[in-house]
Amino acid sequence: MSYPGEGFWSEEKDGLHLIGSHCTKCGQNYFPPREICPECFAKGVEAKIEPIQLSSRGKLYSYSIVHVAPKRFNPPYGIGYVDFPEKVRVLGQLTTCDPKQLKVDMEVQAELGRIAVDEQGNEVQSYKFRPID
Repeated sequence: MSYPGEGFWSEEKDGLHLIGSHCTKCGQNYFPPREICPECFAKGVEAKIEPIQLSSRGKLYSYSIVHVAPKRFNPPYGIGYVDFPEKVRVLGQLTTCDPKQLKVDMEVQAELGRIAVDEQGNEVQSYKFRPID
């Protein structure tokens, strides 16, 4: 089993949290983590880019259902942008559910799950988003 993006999340008691970065110069938050702030271009001594832990839950901003996918993925599946309270928008797969259940602004929870299968038939796991009832 492989984990692309490993190090971009941490598993806590209240669920999976994505790890982003925070620029101390301009206050912007980012995911995935950055070494240079793309907003103010601060780096090194100009500002400290600090790791931040995003909330485990966010709101679905927009989504689409993928019916034709690369060969290692198993369509149909949802993919969507999730807005987190830390003012970060993250793109990720949505867990298996009836596409009719998906709604803009619905609450979702980050979790670790299968996103694809590699050339040897092993599961590839990464963060996904699960709709909350």
